[in-house]
Amino acid sequence: MKPRDLFSVFVLFLILVGCGGGTGTDSGGSGTDSGGSSAQLVSISVTPGNPSVPAEITGQLTAYGTYSDGTTQDITTQVTWISSDPSVATVSSSGLASAVAPGTATVTATSRRISGNTTFRVNHATLSSISVTPANPTVPDGSTKQFTASGIYSDGTSHNITTQVTWRSSSTSVATVKNSGLATAVAAGTATVTANLRSISGNTTIAVTPATLSSISVTPANPSVPDGSTKQFTASGKYSDGTTQDMTKQVTWASSNTSVTTVNSTGLATAVVAGIATITAASGSIAGNTTITVTPATLSSIAVTPANPSVPAGNTRQFTASGTYSDGTTQDISTRVTWTSSNTSMATVNSSGLATAVAAGTTTITAASGSIAKNTTLTVTPATLSSVSVTPANPSVPAGNTRQFTASGTYSDGTTQDITTQITWASSNTPVATVDSGGQATAVAAGTATITAASPSISGNTALTVTPAGTITLAWDPLTTNTDGSPLIDLGGYRIYYGRSSGTYDHSIDVGNVTIYTLTGLTPGQTYYVAAVAYDTSNDQSGYSNEVAGMPR
Repeated sequence: MKPRDLFSVFVLFLILVGCGGGTGTDSGGSGTDSGGSSAQLVSISVTPGNPSVPAEITGQLTAYGTYSDGTTQDITTQVTWISSDPSVATVSSSGLASAVAPGTATVTATSRRISGNTTFRVNHATLSSISVTPANPTVPDGSTKQFTASGIYSDGTSHNITTQVTWRSSSTSVATVKNSGLATAVAAGTATVTANLRSISGNTTIAVTPATLSSISVTPANPSVPDGSTKQFTASGKYSDGTTQDMTKQVTWASSNTSVTTVNSTGLATAVVAGIATITAASGSIAGNTTITVTPATLSSIAVTPANPSVPAGNTRQFTASGTYSDGTTQDISTRVTWTSSNTSMATVNSSGLATAVAAGTTTITAASGSIAKNTTLTVTPATLSSVSVTPANPSVPAGNTRQFTASGTYSDGTTQDITTQITWASSNTPVATVDSGGQATAVAAGTATITAASPSISGNTALTVTPAGTITLAWDPLTTNTDGSPLIDLGGYRIYYGRSSGTYDHSIDVGNVTIYTLTGLTPGQTYYVAAVAYDTSNDQSGYSNEVAGMPR
């Protein structure tokens, strides 16, 4: 009978053992049965039994332990392996035996004092040829193919020598091959894959086709979108060569539930109604998908009306907020938004959108719901002027004197304001009296004039009576000496002080270096009190002269 292949015997033995019922586990030479009692290791058998292989062949030996309870276990990794003649055969700690040279060696597996062995024969068979399988495969770019090298020996046996041969590719730009025989397709084309052991070789051709589509991913993954909105999906294709491409416009898009969402040929999905649908991108037999959840329509924008109104101070204005939703519908949401004014000193706004103008200026009125907001500008104009009153009413002023008038405006909001400097002043008879832009009238000559304060459409007035001006003529002796009796050589001039109360002088006039002067523009019948001072060329002033009193004529 011919020697059998070590691996064939090994596989057959595993199949036979697999049909048995032993399930115990050895731990340091003992096993445990299903009842939990301790079983002792009584013997070890090594398989395959007495193999015969050519030199350079490796084979896995297995140690089986038989226990006192009749069970058997694979204890290959728990025993100590030794070869009686390493020049013929070696054995690793895991039981992997390697044929070194023709001869016979005993391989023993030992656990404590129990051992078992087999005779390992290395025969004189020589390698005749090598077969590489699979033969002439076709693989897409980027994929791999595992090749196997089988050695045919002179004794007619065949052994797997995949890890003993040297692998090479005739064109590494098309396909590369590792020491283990694993080929990787690099680019479309053909290459010869060769397995060589010493002077014996075998080969096959590998044909690499263009990379094929391996999978499709759809992004974004599992989005949620509001009813009426859209979502752009992207399809990314992964190929056998590891590359990825955007295939969004090349795949076929489909929705599993078009009543919930539709999707067009470019991957744009439109949410129709709340619900869930699966969006699929397919190319031939390869497809990818994701779930889209459509939520109820959400608020997209807010419009506030009226836009940019103007309102007089004290008045009110009702604003309305209109919401546009993701499904295209609109609603009056005036009572559901939050209303605010950016400047409450100009205008306030209540929860229903009613704004009250407080003072002239501008403010921004905003309607907001969550992160959605819209605003408009409210301009508050001054309250409308209703009437103008001029005070004092109907005064009399001597010619040459002035009178300050005040204009008070009464507004439509009931308030009053001093508008003296905001209106236009006019005199009906400027030969009698004039009035400046600040409301100060100057009496020119005896007579009557109407003083008017006017806005563009509202005015008020009063009568100004100008009486003849009274005069008082003053005379004094010139100063010639200083208080110390020395001659006065630097006299600059004189100043006249006068008023309507003794010692209280609310008017002054620099009359120069004269000794007689007439005061004009005085009120007839009114007593005036007068004093004079002198000043030198350095503007140093003397004390008051004696006070005199007089009534204008």
